Formats: sequence, C-alpha cells, structure tokens
Amino acid sequence: QDIYIPYEKLREVFEKHGRGVFLPYEKFQELWQAAREKTPRAMDEKPPVDALIAEIENHATVEKDVVRVDAKLKIEVLAEGWHRIPLRLSDAAITRATLGDKPARIVGQPGQDYTLLIEKKGKEPETLELNLQYAKSIARSPGQNEVSFQTPQAPVSRWKIVIPQSGVKVDLHPLIAATEAPEEKNDQTVILAFVGAASTVRINWTPKAEGAAGMEAMASVQAEQQVWIDEGVVRSRTALSYSISRAELKQLEIDVPADQKVANVFDANVRQWTVAAVEGRQRITVQLFEPAKESQQVVVELEKFFTDNDRNTIDAPVVQAVGAGRQQGALVVRAAEGLRAEAVKSSGLLQIDAGELPSALARAKWDFAYRYAAVPFALTLEVEKMRPKTAVDSLLQVHLQPDRLTLDLTAVYTIEKAGIFRLEWDIPAGYEVRHVRGEPIEGAAAVQVENHTLAPAGPEEKADGLKRLTVNLSRKAIGKVALDVRLQKELHLPELLSPTGKSAQFTLPIPQVPEEAEADRSQGRTIVYAPESLRLIPEKTEGLRSISFREAFETVRPARQPAEADQRPVLAFAYSREPAELTFAAERRKPHVTVRQLLVARVEEGVAKYEDTLFYDVRYSGVKSLRLDVSEAAAAGLRVASPGVREETIAPPPDDLEEGRVAWRLSGDAEFFGRGQIKLTWETKIDKLEVGKPVELDVPRLIPREVDRAWGQIALIKSETIDVGAAGEPKNLRPIDPRSDLIEPLPSAARAFEFQDDWELKIAATRYELEEIKQTSVELGLVRMVVTQAGTVSVQALYRMRSARQRVAIALPAKATFDAQPLRINGRAANLEKGSENEYFIPLVGADAERPFLVELRYTIPGDGRRLDAPFFPLEPAVAKEYLCVYLPETRRLLAAGGPWAKEFRWQCGEWLRWHPHPRPNAAMLANQIRGDLAPASMGDDFAADGDTYLFSTLRPAPPPEGSLRLKTIDGRLFSGLIFATVVLLGVLLLPAPVPCRAFVVGAAIIGVILAGVFLPILAMQILDGVLLAAIVVVAVMWTVGAIANCAGRCRTKPEPARRDHGVDLSQYRPEPPLAEEPAAENADAPKQQDAEGGKDNA
Repeated sequence: QDIYIPYEKLREVFEKHGRGVFLPYEKFQELWQAAREKTPRAMDEKPPVDALIAEIENHATVEKDVVRVDAKLKIEVLAEGWHRIPLRLSDAAITRATLGDKPARIVGQPGQDYTLLIEKKGKEPETLELNLQYAKSIARSPGQNEVSFQTPQAPVSRWKIVIPQSGVKVDLHPLIAATEAPEEKNDQTVILAFVGAASTVRINWTPKAEGAAGMEAMASVQAEQQVWIDEGVVRSRTALSYSISRAELKQLEIDVPADQKVANVFDANVRQWTVAAVEGRQRITVQLFEPAKESQQVVVELEKFFTDNDRNTIDAPVVQAVGAGRQQGALVVRAAEGLRAEAVKSSGLLQIDAGELPSALARAKWDFAYRYAAVPFALTLEVEKMRPKTAVDSLLQVHLQPDRLTLDLTAVYTIEKAGIFRLEWDIPAGYEVRHVRGEPIEGAAAVQVENHTLAPAGPEEKADGLKRLTVNLSRKAIGKVALDVRLQKELHLPELLSPTGKSAQFTLPIPQVPEEAEADRSQGRTIVYAPESLRLIPEKTEGLRSISFREAFETVRPARQPAEADQRPVLAFAYSREPAELTFAAERRKPHVTVRQLLVARVEEGVAKYEDTLFYDVRYSGVKSLRLDVSEAAAAGLRVASPGVREETIAPPPDDLEEGRVAWRLSGDAEFFGRGQIKLTWETKIDKLEVGKPVELDVPRLIPREVDRAWGQIALIKSETIDVGAAGEPKNLRPIDPRSDLIEPLPSAARAFEFQDDWELKIAATRYELEEIKQTSVELGLVRMVVTQAGTVSVQALYRMRSARQRVAIALPAKATFDAQPLRINGRAANLEKGSENEYFIPLVGADAERPFLVELRYTIPGDGRRLDAPFFPLEPAVAKEYLCVYLPETRRLLAAGGPWAKEFRWQCGEWLRWHPHPRPNAAMLANQIRGDLAPASMGDDFAADGDTYLFSTLRPAPPPEGSLRLKTIDGRLFSGLIFATVVLLGVLLLPAPVPCRAFVVGAAIIGVILAGVFLPILAMQILDGVLLAAIVVVAVMWTVGAIANCAGRCRTKPEPARRDHGVDLSQYRPEPPLAEEPAAENADAPKQQDAEGGKDNA
C-alpha cells in the first residue's frame, strides 16, 4: 500500500491537537475486537445479605393459662434463589403461619429454632408478608405472672399487650419506649411498646387481688425519729414508712403531743394536712393525691420552745400513726454543743449502739440511740448548760512616740467544752479604740467580730479609771481563737518634742480580763517600745515582773511588727490576773551629731578641683543647723551643691574661730535629723605643670564644729597624664586602701588617707607625656599544622586576643587557599576581608576593647613541611605566647628542627622500642584554655589531625622567614634501613678485627650517640629505636658465631709433645762467645726466659 508523508510543515501536522491515524476499516475492527476481549468485565454486585426481616408488629393477648401472639413480619428478599430466614421461637408453639394466602414453609427440629424457607425468582428485590401466630404458657408465682419469648429479631419491633383486667401494672423487658393506651374496654389493660432488635422479650404483671374489697386497710409503720436539743428549743423530725397489705389508704391520721408545734408535714403524695385537738393530743389528718396501695412515706417535723435556764427537763415527743396495726422504729437524740443531756426516765425504749442504727441515721453522731417495738413510749431528758473553760494569753505592746501613745493588745483564747459569743476587757480610760478585729496567729483562728461597745467598768467612772470593752461575736468562738485591739492616745507634751531636760510621767493600767468573764486562767506579757530619741525610766511596776525581750514573745506572737522603723524594745514585763499598773518617766534626749567627711582632690591641667561630702548622722533630736569652719582662701569659691541646703556666714564670728577661717552655718528647709549628706565643691587655679617636675599643693581643711564626733577620709584622684601623691610626711593621716576602705567607692582613686583629728597634707602633682601603646594584644595563640603525604599542609589558627581597632590585619603564607568558612569570631562565622598580597583583615565591628574575643582561621598551603610559616600580625601586636603544633605522617621521621621555637614535647617509648613525641601541654588543653567562656566547648574540635605530634612555642614570633619553623625529615623506612645497614656493615667489617679494635669502635659509636643526644637530641631519639637494637643483636650474633668458629679451628690442630729443643736442629748449633758479665741486680730483676713462650731462644 502507498503511504503519503507531507514534506512541508511535518511537525505541525503530526504534533497538533486532534491529530489522527488513518487505517483500513478491517484493521480497525480487528484492533477493536482484541481490545474488548482484554478489557475485564464488571462483576455483578451482590447485596450484603440475601434476605432480612425489616419490621414486625406483635399483638399479645393474655388468656387463661397462655399468652397468644399474632405477628406480622415484613421480609425483604434481595437475592435470587432459595433462602433461610431464622424465626427463632424455640421456646414457643407456632399455631399458624401463612405467606400471603399460602401456607408458609417452616422448618423446625426439636429443641432448635424455626426457619422460614423462601424461593425467589428474578433479580429485583421483593417484599413478602408473613402472618405468624404462636403461644406460650404463663409462669405463675405468688403475686406475679411472667412469660418470655425468643422472638424474631428486626430493627422495628412493635408490641401491643392486652390483659383482660383493668389497672394492672405491667413490666416489659427490654423497654425502649412504652405507654399505656386508653382503655378500649373497662375490664382490660392495654400496653403499647417498642423493644427493638431484642433477642428475648419478657412480660411481667401482677394480677389485681379482689379479696379485700369492702374491708378496711391494714398497714404497719416503721418510724425513724430524730430529736435535736438546742438552747431554748427542741426540734424533731419523724419519718413514717407505711406498708399496706390490704385495701387502700386515702388519708393518714397521726397523733402528736399537744405541747408541740407542727412545723411541717410533707411527701410527694401529700395534698394537704390539718391539725385538730383530740383528747389532749393533736391529730394530724393528711390527705393524699392518690390512695396508697402498697406503701406510703410521710415526714412530720415538730418543734417546742422553752425557757432557757441553766437546767431544763425535756420530754421526747411521741409521734403515733393512728389506725396502724403495728408501729416500731428508732429514736435518736443529740444535744447542741455547750449542752449536756442526761436521760432521767425512759419506758418502752431499748438503748442501742450507734452502729445498730439504720444506715440513714448511722451517718450522723448522736448522744442517745433507742429502739422501740410499740407506741406509746416515754423519754425524759435533763439538759444542763455547760460552762466554757477559758484560758487567755495576751500580749500588750506599748508604742511610745513623741506625739502619741499606742497600745496593741493581742489576746489568744483557748475555749473548751462550750463556745462563747462575747469577749470582755477592762482597758484604761482616755484612749480611743482604733480597731477591734480577729487576727489569725500561729494556730489560732481569727474571731468573727460583729461589733463592740465601750462602757464604764464600774458603777462610777473615774478620770483615771477603767472602761469595759465588750466585743460581740457574729459566730460562736470555740477552740483556739485570737483577738486584736488597738488603743491610741494623742500626746501634747513639750518634754517629748524637744530636749528640755525635764521628763513626762505616764501611768498605764494594764488591760485585764474582768472577773465577771469567769476566765479559768489569764496571764500576759507587756513590752514597751520607744524610739532612740526618748529615754524611759520605770518608776513603779505594780503587779508586774521584769522579763527578757525573748521571753515576752514565747506565749503569744504579735499580730504585726511595729510600723515605725525607729521603734525598739525598752521594757518587758509579765503579769497575771491581779491588777497591774506601770508608771514610767520619758525624757527627750539631747541630739547626738556625727559627721564624716569624704574630701576628694582631683588635679587637672591648670586647676585643682575639690569635692567635700559631709555625711551627717543626727540622733535622738533634730538640729536646725550645722557649723562648718572653712579657710578664707576656699570660702570665696566654695559653694553648696546639695539642693535645699543654704549656707550663711556666722556674724559676729564665734570666739573659738581660728585665725584665717570663716564660720559657716548650714541649714535646710527642716531640721537635720537622721542620716543625710551635704556636698560642697570648689576649685583652685595652679601654675602650668612641666613634664616630670612635681608641683606641691596644700589641701584645704574643712572643720565641722559643735558636733559630738568628726572624722573623715581624703581621696586623691589622678587624671590621665597627671600623677598625684603625698609630698613629705602627712600629719595625723593614716593611709588606707582606696579600693575597699572608702566611705563611698571611687574607682579612679589613686591614694587615700583617713583622719580623726586635725591634719595637714600636701600633694605633689607631676605631669607625664602619653606614650602610644599597642592597640591589639594576643593573650594566647595556637597554630596547628597537619603535613599530609599529598604535599599540602592544613592549618588551623586559634587566638585569644583584645583589640581597640575596627579591623586587625593578618598576613598569611603565599598560595594559601581557604575552606568554605575560613574565619570565625567567638564561634560565629565572619567574612575575611582581602587587603594587599597575602594580607587580610579580621573585622571587629562592635567589639569591646576591654573584653577578649576568640579568632579561628582555617586554610591550606602547599608544601612538604620543610618550612612552616605561622600567621603573622603586621602591626606587631603584643603577643604573650604562641604555640605551633605540627602533625607529621607516621611514615616520616623528624631529624632536626630549626628556628626561634622552643620544644614543648617529651619522648615516650612505644611499640618496637620506638620513641614518640608527647606534647606538654597537649593541643586539646591549649584549645580549651584559649576558648574559655568565649565560645562553645566544641569549637575547633572538628579540625582533622593525624600523625606524630610535635609542639613548639615562642614568646614573640618574628615574621617569616626569620620566624619560620624549619624541619628536616626523612622517609621512615629509608631511615630505618640506613641505620640497620650501617650497623650491620660496620659489624661485618669489624668481624676479623681483634677484640681491642672492636671495643674501640663500639666505644666511639656510643660516644657519638651521646654527643648526638646533646647537640642533636631529635636525631638521637630517632636513632635509638628497635631497628638499632635489632641491628646490634644481628652484629652480636655474627661476632659470637665468628668467635665460636675460630675457637673450633684451633681445637682441631692438636700440638706435639714439648721437647727441649723445641724442634730446632742442634747439629748446626755453634756456641757463641760468652758475653760480658752483667750486674746482679739486673739479672735478679730479669724474668725467667724458660717460662716465656718459645723457650730461651725466643726470649
């Protein structure tokens, strides 16, 4: 077939929206059929259940001995085919079953549930109606009929129950909703109910008895009578429970005593009640809403008021149900708090324990409990008022002020047996009662005060007599309670307002509990407070005993502390119930004035500035003014800097005024009293100060007069370029520490003195030129350099430093490359600024020049570690100490280190007797010391380091190349091979040498190693390792083997027996002429030649 492809606009034709593919129809049909065969068919969706009972309507009729139920069931059949529908009813007999107009197919086996069998044709759902009739016999018991069915279950189940008897009470279980239908007939009861999908339906009903028709009701009564006795009233509450066994009660009749008042009769079924007198009693007639058939409750409340005497006789009321066949019950009695009851007569009662009472009565506490079996009964009680037992502990605080006298009375009552509603106190006359209230004090509750009254304590009130304070309480006080009373009197006595030298007399009757209050115990403490300005002198203490201040607060703590800060305890006494009176005299003390001076002298260019602060302390009484004598030279420029204080020249001058001085009077808006300060300032011009030439100045003296004590201090403050000090020997001045001994702290004080009497001081002021100091200081630095086998050196630099600059310049080695974040300041990332070649700047914007900061730098430089250049600060900051920690690979051996660096490591022996460097201190300790509290403890720990660690230090690092650290290293394996080969080769060369020669070479080698340890210690420690020891062992083995071989060779050549000719041919021997005779001494000393090796011929 032919296929045409467009050659123009090819992309537009094949990629536009709605493009299609053209193919023959037969090919399309073939593809369509294949697609349909592969497409899965949708499964027919089945219903969740094949059939169900949707609704049941039941009509139950009670017949003689059976209950017959007619039920209509609506069944929904959803699936096609045969279905089994459970009908249950295994405990009932089915009498009829029809499905429509045809008999239903019901399958049943003995002891099993019934099942309906249905066949459905077609797929559409179908609704069927099953009419079912079944019955079951009634289970009868005395007074109760019951029947239960295992009914078919459906979500909607309606029941109609018909009982052929009117007024029958029917119970249906389970019960969701039920109502009693209007009676269609007068002789039947109809109940309509819904029970839901219940598995079992149970019907209970009580048949109505007819045997008591026309007869009177028969009832028995159970009574619970409660009697409460209070002051002046008796109240009772009687609960009567009627149990009706025959007929009905339409009304109740109850007899009560004639002297009782019927307060209430109540119950939910009580419609109304009336009281009428019948034969000396009262009869209560109670009308009910509905006649009582089985039971009835009624509560009767009575009360009786009587004269409130100390002793009263009370009869418990008898409440009797009229017409009851039997009445029995319980009687309980409780007397109110403060009353004591005693049973003096009882009949028809049996006293029982409180645990035997009914549960409704056992929950309360009762004084008497009885049980009676019949009425009437009698109970007579004798009630007596209990007298309260009272103990009173009091604390009287007397606060004397120059203008008033205040009495604070705190009384703690301990009340037992009975409560009280009134508190009484005899208080001194002439005082105003400021408040009377309860106060909680350490375990004592506050009394509830309603009001208080003040009346004369006796028949006639005297000017200096007592008054009776009566406190009425809103609630009864019992237990431990507290009362607080404040009395106050205004004083207008000139003897207390100013120091006149005369005293004022005070007579103070102590407040007491009156005898009429009948307190069993009463005792108290009194304490007198007065300010320091008043002197108190006790003159008469009638009925009082002196005690310590601590003892005064042992029984009662005060409700509050004195409001005045200047109050202090002066006198303390104890008293009991006897009348007590305190007489004392009070006198105003004369003022006591103490003045402290702080004279500050500050010398500046061309002027001396003085500041004198007078710290005055005026006690006891105020003063109108203070006298101050000043020199005439200082008086012209002297001014008072304290606001509200005026100066005035005293005229005429006082007689004790020194020559050359002026007497001033300093006064304020009010009298000077207590503590305060007055500040005075003045200046004195001085000549120009020459550099290095001291100028002496006289310090002026200000003298407080007419005071009890005057002392002071002098502080000398120097400026930035002027130094001050004492010239000559100060007179009557004691040097003190200006940092801790001054009256007021002065951080800039250079010298300080203290004086008690007249003094003289000359100061010498010297001017100096300022010398510029370095603005940056490095307290401690640590540079860690890791030499790698790849020919690079990783560097981390940590500096703890201070600087007053905006940025600090730092020079790094050439070709330095940086990490992602090369600079951190106090653990926070910062930008490193680029300057000229190899120069960078550390920004310090916002840094405090007085606080140190932490700088961390990281970078990488190429190199093999022969020359190591640490970062350098071009502006030459003050560097305290800098450490350089070098990490060399374990494959390299350090032979020597050069440069201005001191070694800070020791050698430790490791495996294979190899010595390793051990820094002291290590890098981690130095990093922690540098970090301190400036950065997190983990800052800088992520710097990777490995290899042998060598630590060096220097005090003032010089710039490279002078300050560079130069290292000489060699490959470790090559170095070990050289050492081993050298020693072994030397041993081989010395193998044929004699022992002395070997010993000489070994000694020379040992001396060479010792000299290397002195002059080249690093090289010596690298030589002395396991390789050297192994080589020595090899040489020793070789020498030992050689010696053994030589010895074995000599032993194999066995020597011949010795002859006198020693193997010499004597035939050729010619005697020689005799020699000249030698001295005997020489012959004596000559050794015997025949003993020498080789005989005489070889001598």
